Amino acid sequence: MSTPLRLLHIASFSGNVGDNANHMGFRPWFEAQLGAPAAWTNLEIREFYWRERQWDAGLVEFINSHDMLIIGGGNYFELWVEHSPTGTSIAMDPKLFDDIKVPVFFNALGVDPGQGVPDISRERFTTFLDKLLSSEQYLVSVRNDGARENLRQHIGQAYSDQVHDLPDHGFFVPSPEETSPWVQGHTGQRVAINLACDMSETRFAGFESQTAFAREMASVVTNLAEHDRQLQFCLVPHIFRDLEIISQTIGFLDDRLRRTRLTVAPFGSGDAAARQTLSVYRSADLVMGMRFHANVCPMALGSNVLALNCYPQIENLYRGLDLAERLLNVGQAGFGGEATRRAEQTLAGADGFSSAIGPAISRVSQLRSNFEPHLQRWLPQ
Repeated sequence: MSTPLRLLHIASFSGNVGDNANHMGFRPWFEAQLGAPAAWTNLEIREFYWRERQWDAGLVEFINSHDMLIIGGGNYFELWVEHSPTGTSIAMDPKLFDDIKVPVFFNALGVDPGQGVPDISRERFTTFLDKLLSSEQYLVSVRNDGARENLRQHIGQAYSDQVHDLPDHGFFVPSPEETSPWVQGHTGQRVAINLACDMSETRFAGFESQTAFAREMASVVTNLAEHDRQLQFCLVPHIFRDLEIISQTIGFLDDRLRRTRLTVAPFGSGDAAARQTLSVYRSADLVMGMRFHANVCPMALGSNVLALNCYPQIENLYRGLDLAERLLNVGQAGFGGEATRRAEQTLAGADGFSSAIGPAISRVSQLRSNFEPHLQRWLPQ
């Protein structure tokens, strides 16, 4: 047997369970592309945020002890990180990249201008891209959430034309073996709802407060529950902050409803927690999601999805899939009536989503297939 390739993977492994789902869909595919055994070393990117590691020469030495570096997937090409020498979360001085001797794959990264694009970040990121795109040592791909268009708008078309589109690997997450306890003892339909409250200035810009959003979201749950007395609900956190808006929403529900027909999915991090979350989405008759992977993963598992749209990446994702009709705009007060109507329509099977999801998944599969020849040419032979 040949010696396994030593792959260093810098990404989030203990943060957002959506990232774990991404890795689950990525690694089997990437190993198949390698055509060789692989030995993975996980390096948690939050260790840099926690100041337990530095983007320094010591890291370069560690990288060079492997055969390849993979960064992402994840939303690491943010464009607001003014203190970073690259203008992004990858806060390594571009000059240090000269000392990296192994191939580096930037794996389906998000390009996120949602928190602004300061001039200094734009300038530094442009310099960083100049280095990456001028050498065959690096392969740069961005994910299918409008990232390439964001590059074009904020950095320039000359740059967006040189990066590769690659679908988020959450679209290829395997179905979990676990069965969610949520399904036990209930014969009615099930609605899973993911709520998020980070970046609240963007998400809740059309409300007096986050509390006002929670109150209106609770009214949607109440209206659905009154229309179907057998309907069960599960509120699904992806990160710890989601528990805040979940708790606020529960507080506006009738006591009988929240005690007899409502579940909150387990919160945790890592692959085991991700599989629990995926089992909830797989068992749902409808998923209503705010977060990126709360939309991607249910599609991958064949569940009906309505996007709770209050962040640009979600809208870009759905428009790129020709599924804009699945967008439910919840960024302005007054969305409750339309949300209730659309959810009831989906639960009744009257909205045609089941016939639309097949072409959408085929589209992302084709996008990945289109990338494979570029990857094969780049990989060490």
